[in-house]
Amino acid sequence: QPDVEEVVRDSAGRMVTWTGLGFARVRDGAGLTFHVDNVPYAMDYELLLRYEPESAEDWEAVVSVSSRLLPTSPRCGNLLPSEQMYRQSLPHSQRYVLLSRPFCFEPSTPYEVTMRLQRAGVTQRHPGAFILIDSLVLLPRVSELPGFHGAEAAARQEELERYQCLEVFRMAPPHPLAEACARLVCSVSALMHGGALPCQCDPQGSRSSECQVQGGQCECKPHVIGRRCDHCAPGSFGFGPLGCSPCTCSPEGSVSQLCDKVSGQCRCQPGTVGRQCDQCQPGHWGFPACRPCQCNGHAEECDPRTGTCLHCRDHTSGRHCERCQDGYYGNPVLGSGQQCRPCPCPGYPGTRHYHGSTCHADDETHHIVCLCAPGYAGE
Repeated sequence: QPDVEEVVRDSAGRMVTWTGLGFARVRDGAGLTFHVDNVPYAMDYELLLRYEPESAEDWEAVVSVSSRLLPTSPRCGNLLPSEQMYRQSLPHSQRYVLLSRPFCFEPSTPYEVTMRLQRAGVTQRHPGAFILIDSLVLLPRVSELPGFHGAEAAARQEELERYQCLEVFRMAPPHPLAEACARLVCSVSALMHGGALPCQCDPQGSRSSECQVQGGQCECKPHVIGRRCDHCAPGSFGFGPLGCSPCTCSPEGSVSQLCDKVSGQCRCQPGTVGRQCDQCQPGHWGFPACRPCQCNGHAEECDPRTGTCLHCRDHTSGRHCERCQDGYYGNPVLGSGQQCRPCPCPGYPGTRHYHGSTCHADDETHHIVCLCAPGYAGE
């Protein structure tokens, strides 16, 4: 979508408020769609949206949840398959909101969560106003799980609430879990997934086949991310046995610090080229303030650092191909209407009878004055 782009924020020196590959930067009035197809357990889930406005303005989201398939599980099958709509305010002082009602998701069913994002309280859309969307999170309503309802589960429920175990997952990044929460959350995970899950650490991107007991995070090689360590971090490329390599996109010459995940090619500003966008395009010099080579029409390329013209043609020489080389005369500057002609001293440069070293035209008489080679004299 033209009104949505992926951006990565530099988090140096401030709190990290994003959790994945980067933000989706959404223009005022534009839409965003999340595809959900990996629900492990049929139950009600709270929908949580993580965001970060670019300015001190309140926004709002008009959200709908829909599926092309009818619900079939005993838990969700008694609900009408109509779209569920939410209108949610996104205060600029917050970083996440919990949508007003849960939604019943079930396994093996593809869902679409679609939202339109716009500034609150205004009717005119502004093309220069953006909000950064981090992620949409599905939080299970734990009270529905076996072992978390009924009189015998009152103690578990009380512990979950006392230690705010589930609230931890609303924040980005989540705070470390209290010991009591760690035990309970492992129970929740086991109930939802029907037991413990295999680590499945990527053999190329991870340092071993073992992962963390809580969350299943594998230990990743340099610049590799993902729970399974299976893809490059933002700003890196070339996933392989050694990890990934930094993009090192030129801050002056590239559009962003993101590059192609395979080739490492950065997205260049107009007028710059190279994998890292750190060179001027052909026929220009002086990165990052690239400007055209000035060669008076006698060369196309110049030294990318100094601007000295390379391979002057038409018997010209000089930094800008602005004078004739030895053995030729004339004014080769662009617009003069002249060109470099061979000195008749006598014969011409390169012939057996030529005995001059250089020549010039006399300003008054316009006669050609030769400078003779050693051992020869003029008339």
